[in-house]
Amino acid sequence: MLRIILGFLIVLSVSPAHTGAQTGTNQAQGGAIQGTVLDPNGNPVSEARVSLLTPTTALTQVRSGDRGQYSFADLSAGTYFIAASSPGLSFTTGEVDLRAEETRRLDIPLQLSVVEQRIVVSASFGDVLASNIGSSVGIVSERDIESRGAQSVLEVLRGVPGVEVNQTGRRGGVTGVFIRGGESDYNVVMVDGVQLNQFGGAFDVAPLGVDGVTQVEVIRGSQSALYGSSSLAGVINLVSRRGEGPPSFTLGLEGGSFDTRRFATGGSGLYRGFRWSYDLSRLTSAGVVTNDRYRNQTAFLNLGFSRSPRRELGFHFFGNANDAGAPGAFGSDPGLLFGGIDTVSRNKQNIFGYQASHAEQFSARFRQVTTVSVAENRYAFHSSFGDSFSKNLRIIGNTRSEVILAPTDLLVVGFEYNREQIKNSFIAGPDNNPFVLPRTSLAYFVENRWSPANRWSIIAGVRVDHIRTHEIPPDAFGSRPLLPASSEVKTNPRGSVAYLLHRAGTQATWGTTRLHGSAGTGIRAPDGFELAFTDNPRLRPETSISTDAGVEQRLFRDRAAVDITYFYNRFKDQIVVLGGSLQDLSTFSSANLANASTRGVELALRLQLSRNLRIAVEYTRLDTAILALDGTALAQTPFQVGQPLIRRPRNSGGYDVTWQRGRLLLNTTGYVRGPVLDIEPNAGTFACTLGLPCLFRNKGYVLANAGFSFRLARGIEFHGRLNNLLNQKYEESLGFPALHLNFLTGIRFQFPAERTVPN
Repeated sequence: MLRIILGFLIVLSVSPAHTGAQTGTNQAQGGAIQGTVLDPNGNPVSEARVSLLTPTTALTQVRSGDRGQYSFADLSAGTYFIAASSPGLSFTTGEVDLRAEETRRLDIPLQLSVVEQRIVVSASFGDVLASNIGSSVGIVSERDIESRGAQSVLEVLRGVPGVEVNQTGRRGGVTGVFIRGGESDYNVVMVDGVQLNQFGGAFDVAPLGVDGVTQVEVIRGSQSALYGSSSLAGVINLVSRRGEGPPSFTLGLEGGSFDTRRFATGGSGLYRGFRWSYDLSRLTSAGVVTNDRYRNQTAFLNLGFSRSPRRELGFHFFGNANDAGAPGAFGSDPGLLFGGIDTVSRNKQNIFGYQASHAEQFSARFRQVTTVSVAENRYAFHSSFGDSFSKNLRIIGNTRSEVILAPTDLLVVGFEYNREQIKNSFIAGPDNNPFVLPRTSLAYFVENRWSPANRWSIIAGVRVDHIRTHEIPPDAFGSRPLLPASSEVKTNPRGSVAYLLHRAGTQATWGTTRLHGSAGTGIRAPDGFELAFTDNPRLRPETSISTDAGVEQRLFRDRAAVDITYFYNRFKDQIVVLGGSLQDLSTFSSANLANASTRGVELALRLQLSRNLRIAVEYTRLDTAILALDGTALAQTPFQVGQPLIRRPRNSGGYDVTWQRGRLLLNTTGYVRGPVLDIEPNAGTFACTLGLPCLFRNKGYVLANAGFSFRLARGIEFHGRLNNLLNQKYEESLGFPALHLNFLTGIRFQFPAERTVPN
């Protein structure tokens, strides 16, 4: 089968060029599209995002110059679209037919609009315009990040519909993300496409900062057809700054409550085909109690080289080192177990991600993209009970062929090698010596993007994963291996549809109506503890089925947009641990017996009342249920059938209001969460085995923030932020108090001063 596919691709690669080819695919027929981006008054707009598109994919993106000029060169003959946007303004052209070697001038008149034409890189193989995706996609732009004065990714994730962020305490506390009610290890977390998840899918998002991040993408729903294991509920991808234009640099200094200090610097540029950008940041805080000190250092590096549109080389680096105290659950503790502040325990973590990429346009119809990434995630934990560690390593090699079958039909076929391993203090043999637990996945995938007519956008794909857990050699344990080799083959399909039910001009009161929906399956391979603590070679990956359907309606000359989406998830084959004794861990056993379901409605409302004022409101209604174990009418102890999942609120929502006039910007955000079922913060469900209660009701709360920024001349900006301005006393996770009213203020410098920050 693989030989047939490769032969088919070779034939296509040498066949004659077809109209609608990608940018820069034929030097002999090189054409160009160029022009000026204008505001509603006819004035040039600098730093606008201008994207070159075909019916099935986004080809490239540039920013307009100081006089609003843009240019796309070395284009082959075909049909294109151009989308452009600036804060509060947007416009998408109709079809642009370009003849061979033609230079086409096309000015773009931006209009007041709440709809931002943004390219998404993680919802498909290759870049796609967000409006052409049927999947549920949440996008947080660099403009949103800056207007909120955010320091970490978890702050901006709270504004995405269907996403619940749960942090144990304050800065540095372990933070999980629940997408549409899925578990916190049901999400693939990436930086520029580099997967950072630990062995088995877990990932703590608390260390992820936003300096250098231009876009945060959240794809909701099962995505294993794209990313394999651990994407049962969704995908989170951080997109770093890309070097463009002449060199520019930024420097920021902040200080605030609890002796919090922050330093950040960055720069970017493009010279003779070599693009570069970097960002460095450091945050420290003394915390509010003993052993609550926190330090976080982050680095981004993004390099690229392309002297010809036919070939591009890229390199990405992400690094994070953080050191956090662990004072424990010193808040409310209804279980009355192990109360008090832990003055000893601390956690140190180092995360590194590297990626090299190569894209080659062999012909007008055939493009090959290859990436190799390496990610390390290391923990060292110090406590009064002794020291422990965890070392995670992931290596992924991915190559894909992109074939244009027709101007409206793109086929992607590829192969991926994924090697992951863990070494942990508690995953050890009878001699108590830790060992390396490895796993390899070989995957084949195919995706087809089809856009029949101008109203449909259809994406369908499937991925087959061959997951192999390797045998632990006998010499690590003596007489027998702890784990025999196991193998599992999983097939995960995925499809999405977007359809323009009603197309209207940008001046219509009842604007464009877009229907969208998606369906897919997902898997999560067992983590190291589920494998090593329970000798069960038949343990299978957990699975999910997810569906969603919704409608987006634009109103009042595109100044308002409302999106309502219904979703349903069914989680099966969930791993449970049965029986066992803490004195002899080998007595535990595990099996794929548990089940759960989630369903609900997501509502997102966006308003652009004027170019100066924008409002966003989101609400999520979520119903979760623990289902019976396979073959029984009971749930796993101490839960009951029909009980909601831990820390998933039935009702949650938020708002984001930004007003900007000249050099002054004002912003306020809020998040409202209803009550949740929570767990005893120290012993968890183990408290129930001692005859004590372990499940409790954690009350809801309101978190409101407000801030400002003011730009002076010569590239200087002052800004400040009040967090938890209502001084709410709440616990996002039971027993772990959140920060009370606190503030941050700072100054930011930009060089050269006349170059504005991209929006």
